[in-house]
Amino acid sequence: MKSARSTEEIALGIRRRVFEHTIRNNGGYLSQACSAAEQLAWLYNEELHLGLSTLPMVPSLFSGVPSINNSNYKTGAGYNGPAAPQYDRVLIAPAHYALVAYATLVEVGRMAPEGLAMFNQDGSSVEQIGAEHSPGMEVHNGTLGVGLSTGAGLAWARKRRLESGRVWVFMSDGEVQEGQTWEAIQSCTHHKIDNIKVIMDVNCQQCDGAMDSVMKVGNIRKKMEEFGAVVRAINGHDLEAIREAAATPHPEKPLIILANTCPYQGMPALRARFPRLHYVRFKTEYERAKMNKDIAASLNIAPVDFIPLKSVSPTKKSSLQSSGKIKRCESNNLQSIEMVSRPYERAFIKYAESNPDILCLSADLTSSCEIDTFRDKYPDKFISLGMAEQNMLSFAGGLGLAGFRPFVHTFGVFLYRRPYDQLIASIAYPRRKVRLMGFLPGITTPGGMTHQAIEDISVMRSIPNMTILETGDATEVESICAAADSVDGPVYCRVLRGLVPRLFDTAIKIGEIRELALGKDILVVTSGIMTEEALLTRHALKKIGISIRHLHLHTIKPIDKSAILDHIASVNFGVITLENHVVDGGVGSLIAEIIADNGMDKRLIRLGLQDTYAHGGSRLYLTKYYGFDAMALIRGIEVLTGELFGVTEQDLEKVRIEPPSSIIKAEGL
Repeated sequence: MKSARSTEEIALGIRRRVFEHTIRNNGGYLSQACSAAEQLAWLYNEELHLGLSTLPMVPSLFSGVPSINNSNYKTGAGYNGPAAPQYDRVLIAPAHYALVAYATLVEVGRMAPEGLAMFNQDGSSVEQIGAEHSPGMEVHNGTLGVGLSTGAGLAWARKRRLESGRVWVFMSDGEVQEGQTWEAIQSCTHHKIDNIKVIMDVNCQQCDGAMDSVMKVGNIRKKMEEFGAVVRAINGHDLEAIREAAATPHPEKPLIILANTCPYQGMPALRARFPRLHYVRFKTEYERAKMNKDIAASLNIAPVDFIPLKSVSPTKKSSLQSSGKIKRCESNNLQSIEMVSRPYERAFIKYAESNPDILCLSADLTSSCEIDTFRDKYPDKFISLGMAEQNMLSFAGGLGLAGFRPFVHTFGVFLYRRPYDQLIASIAYPRRKVRLMGFLPGITTPGGMTHQAIEDISVMRSIPNMTILETGDATEVESICAAADSVDGPVYCRVLRGLVPRLFDTAIKIGEIRELALGKDILVVTSGIMTEEALLTRHALKKIGISIRHLHLHTIKPIDKSAILDHIASVNFGVITLENHVVDGGVGSLIAEIIADNGMDKRLIRLGLQDTYAHGGSRLYLTKYYGFDAMALIRGIEVLTGELFGVTEQDLEKVRIEPPSSIIKAEGL
């Protein structure tokens, strides 16, 4: 199905839609629209041989993750038409280009404009980081470097079956920092997979800024040719050059088009933000209004109507008081608790300044992990390793071998899923003093499955020599560096970022259990952000007379099992664990093991993700959707006590702490 409009018009429409979205929502992947608009417009309007869309013009709401019990699950591939042998298949390898891909679907008539308005909304399938159930997506590619390998396997299978349809893979140039990309090219050439074509958006930008400042990759074309591919390097904004390159013969070899582009093409005002172009979020109303006016003029449209940013309420003094080891919340309104902006940023700088053997490692998520100020202040102690996590962990092991104490910063998932073997061999087995700072623990990100560390505790708990810490408030974030660095061996830390509430007034002490209340009826054990949910529950039940014993764990491994046993023995009805993690292998399993190993007769309810992956959404939405929020805890207490308390969602909202503000975050993810 070809549009009656020209490809040039569609490319302009893509830029306009992404720009309008970015202005209205004060955030969006705007530079990707600047650089990739012609490529995606050309693919969908001219090159791809696709059938009619098989899915609704207005995307369906999220219908659950793949499961043997979920017969309603569908991928977003239907927006590209049926997967028939004669039709092409297209994979969007950099899933953070999703906003641009969705705009493309709208422009070519495969998705309604209302679908774009669903972007990153709770309960929507139009996710911020394109998931395989998102429009136009067929597989999960949020872990960069995966897309080309998937496309290679698909193309090999199609060739084996003598299908005439080709496989197109759209990539970003940052993916050449991933070793898997080169393995994929190698496999294509070795197996003579010539029904695959790649177009790569070479805009020389990535999350941390200009690509050469993150990790120089040299002559990409020459390297790819040495790996056996047929490569064409062109101006990615020149449609005639794209057409000519796509027609290049490539028998028994993959064709790779390197589309050299500009990250502010069509929106020259964006150049003022260089090199911070990966995710555009305006810090002030003045900047937002000026960009709105200037960019709208360059796109030949009227400025976009938008609602001004809400001002962030001033920091308030914490109402949590302490007496020795027991921290009791005296206020009836948790909204009075102090909210601290970017506590890790200041804490790491302060700690590293007084420890010359500490080095700061980053994997292209520097600002997202709040170490950009450190990078600028101490460039000689900062090492950028690009998006190459397997190398980064072994590199850190080498630094540890030499006597340094590297702090490795990235999202939690990228510290244990892809580089698991390197984690074991280079860090855990030899007990290197490597501090693994994992941001976005559990469902604290709208990034979906590829960005949510929901099984990290279970993985790390099974690794000998590994210590596990988790932050639950600003004070713990501020003290996490010193705590981790006190360990004679490797440490994995679940770190909160952005705007974080202050719940405690004492620093983390390895092995300590925070006793927040010492009731006699129910033992509630929480960690991380779930302690906040438990505080809501305690406030809501305060006048009902339920006596709750509440423990907060910042040290998951090692844990004081003797103390846990004493607490379990001290309550009448049983134990409930609440965690930002799958219940299998996490805190719930940890408590279950202690109960079982000691033959205790106490009922245990484990609240958390129940054998499922999560999807993209806000933290409050996801904890409610998957049943491990404050209300779920109240229901659990009702089960153990056999009483109904009549607490409503409205009761909880009256005492809810201000949620983390996305305005504070420098990046979309």
